[in-house]
Amino acid sequence: MTHELIQDACHLLQGEISPDTGIQLNISNEDVLPFAKLLEKYEMAAVRRQRLLSIYIAIKLALSRHSACDATSNGESLTRLVLDGDYLYSFYVQLCLGWQEIDLLVHLAPVIKQIQIKRAGGRFEDERLFKGMELYLRLESNRARQSQAI
Repeated sequence: MTHELIQDACHLLQGEISPDTGIQLNISNEDVLPFAKLLEKYEMAAVRRQRLLSIYIAIKLALSRHSACDATSNGESLTRLVLDGDYLYSFYVQLCLGWQEIDLLVHLAPVIKQIQIKRAGGRFEDERLFKGMELYLRLESNRARQSQAI
C-alpha cells in the first residue's frame, strides 16, 4: 500500500509540473518512504494523502536540486540545478494554495526558512522537513478530535 501511495503521489506531482520545465521526479523511495508510512497512520481521504505526499516530494526535490550545487557544477548544469530547485520551492506553494492546504503552507513556511538558513551556514538539517510535517499532522489530528468532542 505504501509503495502504491508513493507511485500515485509521483504521478500526481508529475502531472502538475509544467512539461516545459523538463523536471523529472528522480527521487528514491527511501527518501519518501518514512513520510508515506507516517501518512498512512492518519485518517484522511486517499486523495489528500497523495497531495500531502506530493507536496513533501516537491520540497524534497527542491532541497536535493539545491544541495547538488557545488564547486564542480558549472554553466548549464549549475543553472539547471538552481532553476529547478527554485521552481520546485515556488511550486510547492502553488500546490498548497491550489489544494486548499493553507494551514500547511503557514506551518511549513518557517520550517523551510530554517532549513535554508541552516544550509546557508553549511549545516544540512533536512530532517526538519519530516519533523515539521509530522508535527502538522499531529496538531491537525488533535484539532479534529477536539472539534468532534464538542
